[in-house]
Amino acid sequence: MDLKKLQAPLDTQLALLGFELVYLEAAKEGKDDILRLFIDHLDGSRPITLDDCIRANEGLVAWMDVEFPSLREDIGVEISSPGLERPLTKPEHFRRYAGRLCRIQTSMPLNGQKRFKGWIGEVSSESVTIEEDGVLKAVPFLDMQKARLAPFDEAKAPKPRIVAMAAVEVSAGVEKSSGEEA
Repeated sequence: MDLKKLQAPLDTQLALLGFELVYLEAAKEGKDDILRLFIDHLDGSRPITLDDCIRANEGLVAWMDVEFPSLREDIGVEISSPGLERPLTKPEHFRRYAGRLCRIQTSMPLNGQKRFKGWIGEVSSESVTIEEDGVLKAVPFLDMQKARLAPFDEAKAPKPRIVAMAAVEVSAGVEKSSGEEA
């Protein structure tokens, strides 16, 4: 199964249903092949519920039976929320979660390092800058193998200095509406 071939049509169909395809993976559970789709609301304004997953599944199943008729005979489909340790797969995801802690694994070493854990800073179309142990590191999107939020590590990780200062400068005079303190 070619996930790259499925990604664009699934993206389009889910968008018609009001969802964003956050991450797509193929897995094997026992003898069964599974296609997992992690979805979010297009506007990202609220968490995905079980009802959302059911609605997305119902909207996709009929479409998949027409567009990819043999696929569902060979593979099961699971739809899920991205969860708290949500995958970060697009520059927009990193922008949305700027200032949060993430883990990134690259396909090849960058300056001798393949695994990074740092605070999300500046994001361009080519890379994300994270602050890891007080040092800014640019990680190109093309080199990323996996990236996820790391919410359970935020309390015990050294607080960002450089990213936090940049965020304060950018948001000077702007009131936070989330009710959370930085």
